[in-house]
Amino acid sequence: MDFESALALVQKAKEIGRAHAVEPSVAVLDAAGHPVLVARGKEEAWHGPYMAAGKARLAAAFRKSTAALLEQWADRPLFAQSLTEVIPGGVTLNKGGYPLFSGGTCVGAIGVGGGSPDVDDQIARLASEALYDPPPAKNKPKAKGKRA
Repeated sequence: MDFESALALVQKAKEIGRAHAVEPSVAVLDAAGHPVLVARGKEEAWHGPYMAAGKARLAAAFRKSTAALLEQWADRPLFAQSLTEVIPGGVTLNKGGYPLFSGGTCVGAIGVGGGSPDVDDQIARLASEALYDPPPAKNKPKAKGKRA
């Protein structure tokens, strides 16, 4: 993830946010969860960049959207809560984070904050879909049975 790619993604997310009457904070991190570019939304929302970065870091760590992760962990809330201390830099357990793929490889993640969780999720998803590949399809498990 380079600066120019991160800047294009932030600009796209800000554009989508304006269309939803939201002034979002946006964070773009590399695949290891390190900040590449962070942009604050509302001036008074000093916490916004931290929230957005935490969402991006969680998406980068697990290569899934934060919405999908929260659903996956719904019956294991203590696991999700433990990640707030385990993952360096911290994570935000809320919708609005998406991993970014190029050629089947995770190259980073975007995190968005400033609206409701559903709006943040929509902004992050639309921005990532506009500029990056969809996540690679998971390999189907091999059928159990006789060997050929």
